[in-house]
Amino acid sequence: MTTEHLFTEALGLAAPWKVVSANFDLEGKSLELVLDFETGSRFPDPDSDSTDLCPVHDTVQRTWQHLHFFEHSTTLRARVPRIKTPGGAVKNVTLPWARPSSGFTLLMEAYLLMLAKVLPVTEVSKQSKVSQDRIWHLIRSRVKEAWEKTDWSSLKRLGVDETSTRKGHRYGTAFLEIDGEETQRGQGGSKVARLLFFTPGKDKATFVEFCAELKNRGIEQSQIEEVAMDMSRAFIAGAGEHFPDASLCFDRFHVMKLCGKAVDAVRKEVSQQSGGLPKGALWALRGNEENLNEKRLALRQTICQEYAKIGRAMAIKDFLADTWNYATAEEARKHLKAVMSWCSRSRLEPFVKLARSLKAHMEGILGYFKNYTTSAAIEAINGLLQLARRRARGYRNFANFQAIAYWIAGGLEIPVPVNTTH
Repeated sequence: MTTEHLFTEALGLAAPWKVVSANFDLEGKSLELVLDFETGSRFPDPDSDSTDLCPVHDTVQRTWQHLHFFEHSTTLRARVPRIKTPGGAVKNVTLPWARPSSGFTLLMEAYLLMLAKVLPVTEVSKQSKVSQDRIWHLIRSRVKEAWEKTDWSSLKRLGVDETSTRKGHRYGTAFLEIDGEETQRGQGGSKVARLLFFTPGKDKATFVEFCAELKNRGIEQSQIEEVAMDMSRAFIAGAGEHFPDASLCFDRFHVMKLCGKAVDAVRKEVSQQSGGLPKGALWALRGNEENLNEKRLALRQTICQEYAKIGRAMAIKDFLADTWNYATAEEARKHLKAVMSWCSRSRLEPFVKLARSLKAHMEGILGYFKNYTTSAAIEAINGLLQLARRRARGYRNFANFQAIAYWIAGGLEIPVPVNTTH
């Protein structure tokens, strides 16, 4: 068996294609495989379902970068035939090892995309000896193709979240599908999400862009039954305008974060009035008791006993946290009203403001009880995006960040044909 035949078998080539020469450069650590088709071969029209084969009109020399052969960088070179159809049109044939106009083989593309999902593009470039610009071009083009083909017809529950795209208060808004349903708190599959749409900014206009994409895909806005998000005015306005029939859900995390800011404001006020609090007070008063070590828990208890305003603020915070422990929305509503009443009577200005905010957003807070939706799915996607951003030390432009975001969090499928070279 000749070397050429071995490489033909290794590349998975079938007639009329075969390897006609293998050129090693030991000093340059490179391998060039020259491919050709058998004389007299005819090829099908790539744009026709007809089984008729067309004659070769002419050929064009092309090369493709392939996976390394051990430490040797490997390229494929071939005469690419152009056929003449019965209608007189001249067309390029479909190749089994590469996409039209690509400079990589299909397996090289798959390898680069696989690495880009788990490594910074700078590291992918080092390992593959391919320039970052070529890798980014590949990611953008293949991801765009796959993203445009994704099916959004199942979308009913929408998650919306802002995420930092780069330093300097630059943000993007992510629209996600929340999958699964929960019929009982803590049970079910309402924790899986995929990124659908990612766009610059965090204002009301992001909803306009998302709805334009929904229309482009033939999805009715009335199909959306629930929108889970934080209490951003822009998001609330956007959801109210574009999804008026959907129920809103403000996650517990965001509500408690708002309450935490009120506690922090009280702490600062007491600290100024009393000439300072014990060292470590900031962290002792933050978070849930069960997450504190013994030292911080003891400090929290001491501060609450010695400073009445802080003790009152922490008591309200704990009382608010009970809202999500009720079995029904109506029971939670009664409790939330009691929380607002206490806030209003607390003589703590930050909590008086909190009461007004809770009242304004009550229906969205109680929206949790419709599907027991939490921010777990949304925060998981946000975490993936921020991990990618930190890993890459930022992106040169939003298009790159958007492409890698869809790739790692969009549930995309970029298949490699089974008959491709390997």
